[in-house]
Amino acid sequence: MKRYLAILTALLIAAGCTSDQNEVGKPYKGWKQGEFDIHHIHTGMGEANFIIMPDGTSMLIDSGDMGPNDPEWDRPKVFPPIPDCEFHPGKYVADYILRVNPNGEKVDYFMSSHFHDDHFGTATGGAEMTRGRNPDYVLSGLSETGEYVNFGKFYDRGYPEYDYPVVMNDVHLDNYRKVVAYHVREKGSVQEKFNVGELNQIAMIHEPARYSDIFSIRNIAANGEVWAGNGAGTIRYYDLNAENITGDHNENTKSIVLRIDYGPFSYYTGGDIAGSLKDENGNDINIEAKVGEACGEVDVCKTNHHAYEDAMTEGFVNAVNPDHYISCAWDIWHTQPQLMERMLAKTDGMIFHQFVWPEFLEEHKSASWYDRLYKDGGHIVVKAYDKGRSYKIYILDSSNEDMIVKDVFGPFSAE
Repeated sequence: MKRYLAILTALLIAAGCTSDQNEVGKPYKGWKQGEFDIHHIHTGMGEANFIIMPDGTSMLIDSGDMGPNDPEWDRPKVFPPIPDCEFHPGKYVADYILRVNPNGEKVDYFMSSHFHDDHFGTATGGAEMTRGRNPDYVLSGLSETGEYVNFGKFYDRGYPEYDYPVVMNDVHLDNYRKVVAYHVREKGSVQEKFNVGELNQIAMIHEPARYSDIFSIRNIAANGEVWAGNGAGTIRYYDLNAENITGDHNENTKSIVLRIDYGPFSYYTGGDIAGSLKDENGNDINIEAKVGEACGEVDVCKTNHHAYEDAMTEGFVNAVNPDHYISCAWDIWHTQPQLMERMLAKTDGMIFHQFVWPEFLEEHKSASWYDRLYKDGGHIVVKAYDKGRSYKIYILDSSNEDMIVKDVFGPFSAE
């Protein structure tokens, strides 16, 4: 990866990290032809990331909602919902999309990174049900977002059989499958198997010829199957040892992972990928490290598993070696001091968190990484432009729907 000048980065950080103060305090200017926008939408109750490719093709990766009454979660440890408990995340995500999507209510792709409710919605959080859809389903996360936007194609880690590496029985997954079935039956959506190792299975569809030589999406991993690094070959780590399919299963090890390139600019996203599996000899294999090796270096990396303590291992961090990190956080434990230090050890860049607890900041204000952790939170938007040679990172106020720019970082050079 061609890296921007460390001196420029240091100057930007020292100056409050913004070189475009004329944009601060104004509504986000949005996407235009030739730009690659990555919106990390802050709801406080799960993860949702909206991508606009250079030709206007769009993809929503996840739309989570744990539900304010979900018994699985200890609410005092979870960030306040954005903007409040009355405004459900699925609707908030839909409204956000409708403000920025060049194709209005039409979203070309939805991808579920893995089957956890903070990524696709809960079925047990007390939300409303649909009526007369045969079968009905709970309106939470993706299902609620889908009431306001239409998806062209769905991808997830399990379709079509939902039986690899093992059959999964889960109430949240059952609800998700009902949602997708409804969209396929009633709205003309298509569901397609995600093929690990494939290049441009998720492809631009509006004006692909204009950017096909410089824009690509590589399917790095899913279900513990990881791209081998060349061609379309893969390694199925779950198949290496029978112990991998017995006992409890770590859903995070099965997350979908993508690498996206636009000219010299590169971006990594991998859901909650974390955890270990056994090799032929019974030794532990860290699946996150293998994913990092397959991906290689990038400019911007969305943290795995919200930068929780089991993720962002040294092997992964060294392999992807990004200039900046984006962390989609909703839990007090998603800001780990040892991970801050590890992630920033090899870069002059920053970690951009959607929300940081004030108590955490007070406790760690003398830490070496303190000044390189973005502390004010909000929606985080990465914009690559000039055929991927330059990019900026915008922070938008998430307390309302006015899309006001709080900070601008950059421009950075991907060269």
